[in-house]
Amino acid sequence: MSEPASNPTKKKEIKVHVMRCRGEGCGALLALEETDEGLLLGNMIDVAERDGDLAFFRCRRCGGRNLVEEVEFEGKMRSRVAGFVAA
Repeated sequence: MSEPASNPTKKKEIKVHVMRCRGEGCGALLALEETDEGLLLGNMIDVAERDGDLAFFRCRRCGGRNLVEEVEFEGKMRSRVAGFVAA
């Protein structure tokens, strides 16, 4: 008899979604991608607009600011949306 094929360890699949504006009643699509955990793909904190200490992505529809912050996730620094400020 032959031995059954070994099951290779399956890598955890990351589900990615197009980010939507966090503004109440807006929900416009932004040119960013985020995971189910709310983490942005790529090092997006570096390309975010800045106003003093605030880093954000402006919504083209409502003009609000989707605030981003750096967090440690699984030993790596990542970016995530931390809040919203209306225009």
